[in-house]
Amino acid sequence: MKLCPVSGLPIKEKNHWYFEHGQNGYARTLSLIGPDIIHSDEYCSQDLVIENLHQADFINLLKEENLSDRPLYLMINCEHIADHNYSGKKAITNLIYNWAPDYKLVVLYNIRPTVRIQYEMFQCIAPQHSPFILADTYSEAITTILDFKAGKEQENVALDPAAQQEKALQEEFLATSARMLWLKMFEQHFTIPPETHPAHPYFKVLEIMQRDLGEMELEYEKSKEQIIKDCKTLVTSRTTLLNAQIELNKKNAKQFKEEKSALMSRISALELESTRISTATAEKNASLKSLCDLLEEIDIDPKIKQRVSSCCSNINEIGEKTTLIKTELTETDSVFISRLQKRHPNLSQRELRIGLLIKLDYNSRDISRTIGLTTRGIESIRYRLHKKIGLDKHRSLKTYLSDLSSETV
Repeated sequence: MKLCPVSGLPIKEKNHWYFEHGQNGYARTLSLIGPDIIHSDEYCSQDLVIENLHQADFINLLKEENLSDRPLYLMINCEHIADHNYSGKKAITNLIYNWAPDYKLVVLYNIRPTVRIQYEMFQCIAPQHSPFILADTYSEAITTILDFKAGKEQENVALDPAAQQEKALQEEFLATSARMLWLKMFEQHFTIPPETHPAHPYFKVLEIMQRDLGEMELEYEKSKEQIIKDCKTLVTSRTTLLNAQIELNKKNAKQFKEEKSALMSRISALELESTRISTATAEKNASLKSLCDLLEEIDIDPKIKQRVSSCCSNINEIGEKTTLIKTELTETDSVFISRLQKRHPNLSQRELRIGLLIKLDYNSRDISRTIGLTTRGIESIRYRLHKKIGLDKHRSLKTYLSDLSSETV
């Protein structure tokens, strides 16, 4: 088993304690030194900017080793860390005040100068029960943890009163800045050195920043509340409008259903009336045909008989045409109507039907019986058809329709 070169404690390593996080080759290797020291080696092929702490890596190790309920110590190799973005800094701040698991001491080592000031800010706001220590090397980090476990106090370099005051002011400045930036604490009290002190202007600027940032935060909250209020009002308004539209649609649907029912009833009544009329007409035609046949057998004046025969022929012809008109369209008729509609899309359905009957050689009187209009009305429609189709006044409408029917596609 591998041993720690400083403490001689065993080092436990496992292949699955290697975690890749896909950020420019960012990877983390965890190991366990002794029973309670977790070592994290942060690696990246280029300068690493921390955006997320990926706490799940540590949680998985603790669960696997049954360490979740015992005091622990954490040391992190920061050799490749060049910076933290705002999310990364917020995550560290949250971790400092909500250690999970229970880290009794956190030690960072191999810290780059470019990022050291950030860690010093974290160090200044760390609570006393969970210190945040910065070390130079791996050896110093291990030694710091072992001394802490043994109850030894960290040795501080003796400073004269002036130097101690400068150090205290520096820590005050860093702590106040960290709380403003990452905890949004804009009402904290801090000591401003006398006007004669060189650091006085910097602390005054810090005071101004704290006040202005606090006001900005209040304005932001008010703006956010107003936006939320406006959104709620808009949602309520739109919901009311939607509900009103739904109710209107229901009302219209009910009205349409009632109208449909009334129309269906009317259609049924008309169909019944049509059947009655058709039956009566058929019976009348049959009686007329029988009468005509009987008249043919009667010995009467030839001239009168000729006139009667002519009337009977007309009656039979009308009956045959009426029967033909009431039959369904043939395929040829459908093709003709489709062709006429494509050629003249401005024609109505009734005009298309009349055009078919004209092509089939029905006269205006026959068409009027089918359409339910007067003969004069049919003549007017024929005249409008002639104009809508755009025919020369000397060209026959029937001839045009017949030519259109005989055209090849």
